[in-house]
Amino acid sequence: MSSEFEPVGVAVVGCGNISERYGRRMLSRPELITVTGAFDIDRGRELEFVKKCGGRPYQSLEELLSDERVEIVVNLTTHSSHAPVTAAALEAGKHVHSEKPLATTREDGKRLLKLARKNDLRLSCSPFTFLGEGQRTAWRAVREGSIGTVLMAYAEMNWGRIETWHPNPESFYLPGAGPLLDAGVYALTLLTAILGPVERVKGDAALLLPQRTIRQGPRRGETFQVATPDQVSGFLDLVCGARARLTASFLGFSRQDGIEFHGEVGSLHLSSCHDFDATVEIRTVDSKEWRQIPYVEEPYRGVDWGRAVFDLARSIRTGRPHACTGEHAYHVLDVCLSVLESAEKERPVTVASRFQPPEPS
Repeated sequence: MSSEFEPVGVAVVGCGNISERYGRRMLSRPELITVTGAFDIDRGRELEFVKKCGGRPYQSLEELLSDERVEIVVNLTTHSSHAPVTAAALEAGKHVHSEKPLATTREDGKRLLKLARKNDLRLSCSPFTFLGEGQRTAWRAVREGSIGTVLMAYAEMNWGRIETWHPNPESFYLPGAGPLLDAGVYALTLLTAILGPVERVKGDAALLLPQRTIRQGPRRGETFQVATPDQVSGFLDLVCGARARLTASFLGFSRQDGIEFHGEVGSLHLSSCHDFDATVEIRTVDSKEWRQIPYVEEPYRGVDWGRAVFDLARSIRTGRPHACTGEHAYHVLDVCLSVLESAEKERPVTVASRFQPPEPS
């Protein structure tokens, strides 16, 4: 497949659990992306990544950032490392796509936005799954008024127990991570992409299973302590007038990871906030049955892990806005921290940040 511009050089920092998924997808679009290499503090993981996905192993983050071929840094480090690695890349003049969350504090998040603006760089951040075909189908149906004005939304992100599949799960259970900032952000990013920003929240949070046992990998059988709530619910008042309830959990094995929109004349159900081939169904007040609506285009099966990087690469070459903005990611971070703050203080919290929702495609 030919391209109207030179491929964008991309390097990966952090070669953990999801890096190969990113790498293999980026390899599928050589007209857009050239993988220049990767860096990880674990040399074995770094070498495994470049063996499978190409490029060179960098000896240090500094060496990677000094490579003039690198235009985009894909930051796949642990939650607490997102902000310092992204900051270093922006200071080195690199565009960034970061895994979620953008940062673990508002101060660090604001610093990243300021650095990107100061250096005239693109800052992109996950979750990018609102770009999926199923999610865009739901977005279009809401925008076209299929259920009337949205009054209420319910979202479930019951992510199960990370320690049952991840060989090093502790970072998911630290402050700055947890089920809301790791999993709830999928639903929250989609919800705010479609309905716009949140202005006030109430939160409820609990630590229900404080000791966990690793069940995969070489550390199987080791136990560790959970340091942040593993069950969180947020009740959201949006600027548009709609209300929403979001639940995020690292406890239950629920079959729910979708979202419902309830409007003046009907309801819409999206089966997953995560998978691009999620089904979209509508039932109106005049109907006794749910009906599935057709996709905006043939859906990618599962998750296209390269989609945000492809979008960022195109935006750099064409000058158009990119979809997964740092401002949106910061608002999602602000909402999550506000929910946790509300739960701790047992009172509503006003969300100060705002963002410009992306244009639906």
